[in-house]
Amino acid sequence: MISPETLRRYPHFAGLSDGCLKKVALFSAEREFKEGDRIFEESGEFLTEAHIYQKGKTATHLMLLTKGEVDIVYMTSKDETLVVGTVVSGDLMGIAALIPPYHLTATGVAKQDGSLIQFEAEKLRELCEEDTALGYGLMKAIAAAASSRLQETRIQLAGKL
Repeated sequence: MISPETLRRYPHFAGLSDGCLKKVALFSAEREFKEGDRIFEESGEFLTEAHIYQKGKTATHLMLLTKGEVDIVYMTSKDETLVVGTVVSGDLMGIAALIPPYHLTATGVAKQDGSLIQFEAEKLRELCEEDTALGYGLMKAIAAAASSRLQETRIQLAGKL
């Protein structure tokens, strides 16, 4: 469990009531990682001989980077990796955990040692349904992160053409 006061330091949680922060803190945990670690990974598998790609598992955690940098990486059709952006301290990761159908669409690879706070996605989604102020605030942060990452991806892909 993370201290509610620790969460309050980050803009995504700063405006929440003490009671709400305490609830969020109950299903959060701090994790450390090393340079080169895959923090999260796009899931899926090939099915049948036709190689139809089907997205797989549900994202289980929303993450808040507290130290370090993490590259957002896509796999190309040629099995090459393409870095489309970098997440820095204070940024959210695994945002698909709050966006239906809750499937990760990229991989996060640590550029350096660091740490993050992870939140159990299912419990966070339930709390967002109960507390609309929390839900609205987090969805604004998720939308901003998704928009920024889409723009970063467009820039990287344009450079490859």
